[in-house]
Amino acid sequence: MLTPAARRFWEILPGATSWTVLVAPFILSFIWPEGIAYFIIVFDTYWLTKALVMGGHLVFGYYHMQRAMRIDWLERVRQTEDMEGLSNDLLRRFHLARGFEARRLKEEWEQVEAMRRMPAIQKDWRQVRHAVIYAIYKESFEVVEGSLRACFESNYPKNKMIIVLALEERAGAQAVAVAEKIKEVFDGVFADILVTIHPDGIIGELKAKGANVYYAGQELKKYVDARGWQYDDVMVSCFDADTLPSRQYFANVTYNYILNPERTFRSYQPIPLFNNNIWDVPVINRLVAFGSSYWQMIESTRPHRLVNFSSQTMSLKTLVDIDFWDRAVVSEDSKQFYRAFYQYRGNHQAIPIFTPVSMDAVLGRTYWDTLKAQYIQKRRWAWGIENFPYAMEKFFAMQGLMTLKDRIIHPFRMLEGHVSWATSSLLIALGGWLPILLNMDFRSSILAYHLPVLARDLLSLTWVGIIVSTIVAFQLLPPRPAKYGKIKTVEMLLMWVMVPISGIIFGSIPAIDAETRLMLGKYLGFHVTEKERKTTFAPSVVDKTVVSRVS
Repeated sequence: MLTPAARRFWEILPGATSWTVLVAPFILSFIWPEGIAYFIIVFDTYWLTKALVMGGHLVFGYYHMQRAMRIDWLERVRQTEDMEGLSNDLLRRFHLARGFEARRLKEEWEQVEAMRRMPAIQKDWRQVRHAVIYAIYKESFEVVEGSLRACFESNYPKNKMIIVLALEERAGAQAVAVAEKIKEVFDGVFADILVTIHPDGIIGELKAKGANVYYAGQELKKYVDARGWQYDDVMVSCFDADTLPSRQYFANVTYNYILNPERTFRSYQPIPLFNNNIWDVPVINRLVAFGSSYWQMIESTRPHRLVNFSSQTMSLKTLVDIDFWDRAVVSEDSKQFYRAFYQYRGNHQAIPIFTPVSMDAVLGRTYWDTLKAQYIQKRRWAWGIENFPYAMEKFFAMQGLMTLKDRIIHPFRMLEGHVSWATSSLLIALGGWLPILLNMDFRSSILAYHLPVLARDLLSLTWVGIIVSTIVAFQLLPPRPAKYGKIKTVEMLLMWVMVPISGIIFGSIPAIDAETRLMLGKYLGFHVTEKERKTTFAPSVVDKTVVSRVS
């Protein structure tokens, strides 16, 4: 355990680093403007390269998602009953395929072949049940009903699915009424629908999603124990109330689960698409929604970096091993990954699932409410830096139990990622002008004359990435509601010019806000994001949007 002083040091470090990075160019512009100028040139070049690389990963992630949405994963799962037959079928497909498809089929065939040679650890998919925990606070019946309808429309056998409606006692009678109506509407559809009510005021808990789903997980464990089921036969998905799993999601997770010999030491991470209400939200919020989805698509193509975010699936065995969710943090999703990673001494990975889940973009009752809620949501996501002291605690505690690489990699990525999040947009926007505006002597130099031009030319190339982002966005959009004319589509196209503004207002600023609060010991509580819907899409419509674009 870290001492209080050590914990405060690690809480201070991220914010102090970000503020140093932001303040240093101002100070050095007076005493060493040439150094700042060359730093900005190198920094802009680095970000140009990074933007192009991430654009490539985005396209790659989209191709992965296209492919995943074309596959009948339930049929794949059924084929695992005959591993040799599945192996032969995949090998035949591989010889007929080319390029990207051939590479993916080869990887899949190798995985099946490895499992075929290990009959002792093979798992019959017919024994696998899915429990879906929906964390509910004060969401409306329409929101929750749409989410359960998406589960109903999935192609996984419903008699193998248990729905857990995780309510909060402090939400009052409204939440209970919603749950009762849901049970009435979906009576007999699933194997069971459980309703848990998390008591308010438990000492040591934060009023947050983690505490709610921890309680629901404990109740689910009792339910499973009473029926004598094996923990590793139960997959547990933890979703927000507005999450619509795509039709193939549960079958895809099952397939990946039973083919992985290290299945207990893995979590399964879908790509979240914030597009349930994307046509209704203001322009700048759409950019944030797409940006959030894009980042997860990019990270899914780099599984060595992938950390759980929002929706996720684990086996009940894994959850029992790590004692379910952390009840005292805001960022329970990413903390879940780190807890499993250190519990299993580095033998834990998040497996990307390219059949997506659809969620709501931020939308309040008024335009101002929407902007405010968006800022609060991004600040809450940036508050994931609260896990940095925990990672540093494990860095020291796991010495001798884990390799140095495994102990240092996640603290380093966390610190680098959050500092970059807080500073990059501001440095790109302002850094090139600081030595010119603040240093009169430097202003008349040749370097000062060329610096803005060079920075502009470098950053103009990043529009290649924005064009790619625009094209992908149009492939992911649900159908335009009839109440909106074609001008709305034009608006969808033109909104991308606001990317630099969005990057500062809903990127750097909330991130530096979160880091500063942690640095000063002003700890955040959990704030439920406000999400309104002006247009209601059936889950099948949202899912078919993706399917129709990729078939």
